[in-house]
Amino acid sequence: MEIKNKTLYDKDLIVNYNKFYLNSYIKKNFVVISLISAVFIIYMLVKQEWLYALLLFGILVFYLIMTYVMQIMTTKRLLKKSPLVEQPVMQTYLFTEEKIVVQNIKTYETPYNQLTKFKKAPTFYLLQTTDRKSFIVTFDGFETDAEKEKFEPFILEKMGKNKKR
Repeated sequence: MEIKNKTLYDKDLIVNYNKFYLNSYIKKNFVVISLISAVFIIYMLVKQEWLYALLLFGILVFYLIMTYVMQIMTTKRLLKKSPLVEQPVMQTYLFTEEKIVVQNIKTYETPYNQLTKFKKAPTFYLLQTTDRKSFIVTFDGFETDAEKEKFEPFILEKMGKNKKR
């Protein structure tokens, strides 16, 4: 079986990737920090240290706002510097039984045993290899809906025990 995908690397993909990254960061890090802070806030409220509880809550809100601001600034800076904004690149992926063939300016191959991460975002899949190469495979880049439906189980099967979601 072969699955083909043509992904356009452009401004929209950069923006969507950065939104995905921000949401992932907040889900992983901010939730943990919030839970730890909540424990301390509750402790301070029990001890009737209202000012310290309010201060810690304010720091937590400030941290969340700064996370968003930093991501917006990073995205804007990336969009100014990226050649993909002015000259988008079409990257073609061919997922065969043995390997992934990637074609754009040049062609290279990656065996499935080098895949370490697989994540599903709202508009694309993100694959990462052992040498830290990332492949963004957009949903609308598949030739048919059937290929799109087959892709996730196919990749998970090929990754086997290496998968990290």
